[in-house]
Amino acid sequence: MDVLTTIRDRRATRAYTDEKVERVTVEQLLGIAVQAPSAMNDQPWAFVVFDGAQRLRGFSDQAKKVLLAAGQLDFSPQIRTMLTDAAFSIFYGAPVLIVICATSAQAQAAEDCCLLAQTLMLAAHDAGLATCPIGFARPWLNLPETKRLLGIPESYHPVFPVILGHAAQTTPSHGRRPPTIVWPDAARGR
Repeated sequence: MDVLTTIRDRRATRAYTDEKVERVTVEQLLGIAVQAPSAMNDQPWAFVVFDGAQRLRGFSDQAKKVLLAAGQLDFSPQIRTMLTDAAFSIFYGAPVLIVICATSAQAQAAEDCCLLAQTLMLAAHDAGLATCPIGFARPWLNLPETKRLLGIPESYHPVFPVILGHAAQTTPSHGRRPPTIVWPDAARGR
């Protein structure tokens, strides 16, 4: 697949098959992902990978409890309904969760991790796999007790959780608005 087609066709997938993704495949994708741009070539990232849809289901139940108990989070009624539904998994039945972690607390480290995440998702799509960023997992993954429980090093800062697997269905495009572009008058910039 050419890069422009990959960019246009990649979608967040929220339905996965039971088909396993081999560790070697995950490692190959991460090997490609680390080719992402990094400020000052700092490469401030590390990965914590979990596999097994049932394992992720248990993680989802724990994360949903934390999210619902956090009074400062203001969810829409639709989101609250999803999170209170016992059948709903924030990991959508995917077999793999890759937690992209910043190895520094600096803002640029988190930005670099997001650049890497996009590279990872494009590489996965090109390899015939599906992905979806899981923002719901981030608050739970950053809790000190969660880090201890899951074996995430204390010095890692989970920035971008992304699930990976084989799509159970094709996700259609919702379309994109045209870009908003501002070209200030050159005379104003003097």
